[in-house]
Amino acid sequence: MEEPIRVLAIVHQLKPGGLENRLMDIIRNIDHSRLIIDVFTYSLEPGVFDDEVKALGNKVFYNQPLTVKNMIWYVKYFRSFLKSHPEYKIVHAHQDAWCSVFCKGAYLAGVPIRIAHSRTAISSLSLKNIVKNVIKLPTKKYANFYFAVSEKAGRWLYGNKMYEKGEVQIWPNAIDANKFYYNKDIREDIRISNGWDNKYVVMHVGNFTPPKNHPFILEVFNEIHKMDKDAILVLVGTGDRNPLDEYVNEYNLSDVVEFLGSRNDVNDLLQGADVFLFPSIFEGLPGALVEAQASGLYCVMSDTIAEEVQITNNLTIKSLSESPRIWAESVLKYKYCERFNERECIEKKGFDIHSLTEKLCEFYEESYKRGVN
Repeated sequence: MEEPIRVLAIVHQLKPGGLENRLMDIIRNIDHSRLIIDVFTYSLEPGVFDDEVKALGNKVFYNQPLTVKNMIWYVKYFRSFLKSHPEYKIVHAHQDAWCSVFCKGAYLAGVPIRIAHSRTAISSLSLKNIVKNVIKLPTKKYANFYFAVSEKAGRWLYGNKMYEKGEVQIWPNAIDANKFYYNKDIREDIRISNGWDNKYVVMHVGNFTPPKNHPFILEVFNEIHKMDKDAILVLVGTGDRNPLDEYVNEYNLSDVVEFLGSRNDVNDLLQGADVFLFPSIFEGLPGALVEAQASGLYCVMSDTIAEEVQITNNLTIKSLSESPRIWAESVLKYKYCERFNERECIEKKGFDIHSLTEKLCEFYEESYKRGVN
């Protein structure tokens, strides 16, 4: 019996987040007799999913943090790592702009299959994002397979020319959809156990990072609460809460805003929500929106997000230039809408993890045979 192919996936840390959740779904569902996905993290701290990954027979490597200051050194460091681990013929970098560092290191180490994977599409021009737009540039030279979660994400990392030449492969952020499909019984249990009965639950799932636009979420909810005193806001995610607490206190919303932190039961929490609010400043193709739609939730999202995320008809798309009041009115229009099971729609549009995982496994196997032989 042949040994399974070992793939080295690159992430910052195996903690709850959009990218990490998507990778974990693949690791859980892939055929381990054919493929092993080991994980290189550029963090010395363990992640939440590490034990599960190891229990499935995969390795997790802990490494020095990667920063702008040490990125040139890190290319050499990663090259040295790969030279000491010649079993890896496939390197799959999931880290957007940082793909340039890992693909270059893999190129110098002679790794035949070097995959860059764009999962975002930066549009704002903060100093940090300008730096990322520079860091990403060598990616096209050193990768030899170009993945993206959406057209917008592909154009951002690789450029319009490469995208229009058909060199970019679109791999959507698929989910383990069976866990999310609408279930009336679970909804009732979640609402009772969380004290949400008779409440209009506005939910957002996302860590407290600038692209997720949490201050605007609170501004919108402040307007919602003025119009509907039964409304509550539920925030699922982690990060620096201090700026958000200031907004909550300023608007006197402490009794109607719930911070749930990092959760492993997001699939159930979504059942208990009534509407999903997602005004990101920029995104590639957010898995959280896929999950929300799979659960039958009505969603109000910003027009900065890739069009490919529009899976169901339960979406309202708003411009971030519109006022919080206008956004609030869009959220409230869903208060009495009926909810449906969206299985057929999710599967038809390729967002179920089972079919995607098989497709990815076949890609790895075919690429491995061509690259090694």
